[in-house]
Amino acid sequence: MKLDSSTLLPALLIAAFGGMASAQTPAAAQTPPKPPEYPPHTKVLEGFEKVVSTSDGAKSFYTLYLRKKDGQLYAELPKDFARQRHFIALTVASGESYAGLQAGDGVYYWREYNKRLALIEPNLETKSSGDPQSKSSVSRLFTDKVLIDVPIITKVPKGGPLIDLDALLVESASKFFGSRAAGLNSRLFRVVTAKAFPQNIEVGFEVPMKDGQLRTLHYSISLLPSADPKSSGYTPRLADERVGFFTTSYVDFGKFTENETRVRYINRWNLQKADPNLKLSPPKQPIVFYIEHTTPIRYRRWVREGVLMWNKAFEKIGLINAIEVRQQDAASKAYMDLDPEDVRYNFVRWLSNGKGTAIGPSRVHPETGQILDADIILTDGWIRHWWTQYNEILPKVAVEGLAPETMEWLAEHPEWDPRLLLTEPRQRASLRAKLASTSEPAHPLLSLPNAEDPLLGSHELDGLLGRRSPVSYTHLRAHET
Repeated sequence: MKLDSSTLLPALLIAAFGGMASAQTPAAAQTPPKPPEYPPHTKVLEGFEKVVSTSDGAKSFYTLYLRKKDGQLYAELPKDFARQRHFIALTVASGESYAGLQAGDGVYYWREYNKRLALIEPNLETKSSGDPQSKSSVSRLFTDKVLIDVPIITKVPKGGPLIDLDALLVESASKFFGSRAAGLNSRLFRVVTAKAFPQNIEVGFEVPMKDGQLRTLHYSISLLPSADPKSSGYTPRLADERVGFFTTSYVDFGKFTENETRVRYINRWNLQKADPNLKLSPPKQPIVFYIEHTTPIRYRRWVREGVLMWNKAFEKIGLINAIEVRQQDAASKAYMDLDPEDVRYNFVRWLSNGKGTAIGPSRVHPETGQILDADIILTDGWIRHWWTQYNEILPKVAVEGLAPETMEWLAEHPEWDPRLLLTEPRQRASLRAKLASTSEPAHPLLSLPNAEDPLLGSHELDGLLGRRSPVSYTHLRAHET
C-alpha cells in the first residue's frame, strides 16, 4: 500500500508509542514477587523427627514432630479439622497421691482466624428440638466459648496447619487442668510421652508445679464419635428417675413442660449381641479391662475375678462374656505398650498411697451418654484397713462390754478367748503368753493401746479412766459399786 503524507504521520506516531510501550514492559515485569503467606514447612521442620507409633506407619490423627534436643513438639492438625469435634481426655499421670485418676475431659473444635487457630468449646448444655424459631433463638443466646488460641506456624501442602503443641498444652495447662496446674514452671517441661495413632494421639509433659513438685500432665486427644445412631450404632436411652443411674443431661428449650426440658441419658456401654437371635449371645465388641502392672501379684487373681463377676449381671440381659480381663505385666512385657491414660483402653489401676479408696470414674459422650473409657482406681489402703480391723480392732470389740466375771473365766479358759481366736495362728502363742503373764485381768477398756484409739476418743477415755492412769479390776469394781 502506498502511503502519502496524510497517513504517514499517524503511522509513525503509532509505531513510536508502541515502541515505548514495549520498551517499558520488561521494567514492569521486574516487580518483586509477593512473599509467601507462611514459611516452607520443610524449613520449619528442620531438626524435627516425625513421631511414628504404628508398625505400618499409618497416618496418625494429628501428625506429631519432635525435636529431641530441646523437647519442642509440633503438631499438624487433620486436613478436615474444621469439620471435626475433638475429644480431649485429661489425666495427672504422676506427682500426686491420686495420680492415675481421671482429671476431666472436654469436647472442642478448631476455627481459623486469619493466621491463628482458636480452640473452641461448643455449647452442649442448652439445645432446642422445637420449631425453627426456637432453634434460631437458642443458637443466638447460648453460644460457644473460645478456650485458647495459638498462631499457625505454617501449613503443610495437602495437609493441615502446624501448631506449637507444647506451647498450647504446657503453657496453658491451667485452662485444662484448672488449679491442679496453676502456677507451673513452663520453662522446665520435659516430653515424657509422644505417641501418634490413626485414631488418637497421646502426649505427656513432666513439669514442676509452683511448689517445685514434678507432675506429669497427660493429654489423650481423639476424634469424638458421631452422635448419630445410624452411623455409631448406639441409641441413647432416657433415664428413669425411679432408678439410680449416672446420667448425661442437657436443657431442651424446644420442649414445653418443666419435666420435658431437662433431658437425661443413662451413661452406659455400647453392648450389642453378636447374634440377636440367640437368648444368650456374646457381644459384638466386649468390654475389655486391663489390670495395671503396678497391681501386686498376690492380688491380681482376686482383682480379675472381681471384675469378671459383673458378667453374671450381663447374662441377665442376654449377653455372655460381656467383659474380658487382661493382665499388663512388666516382666513379660504383656500390654506394656498401652498407656492407661489412653482413652481407647479401660484400666484397673493400683495406687500405693496408704489411702482406703476405690472409685470407678468414666468418660462419656457428652451428647449421648455412651461410655467411651473407664478407669477403676484401687488403693493399698483398703488392704491396710481390712488388716487393722480384723487383727487389731475386732479382737477388742469382741470383748468390749463383757462382765468382769466373764473376763476372769476367759483368763482361766484362754482357748475360748475371742482375742486369741481372731488372732493369726502364728501369733496366738505369744498373745496367750502375754495374757497369762498379766497379773491382773484387764478390763476391756484397758486393753486399748492408748487414748487415741479410733474406737474411743481421748476425752472418753480420760473421763472413764482418768488420764490413762493404770486402774486395776479391784479399783474399777469398787468405783462401779
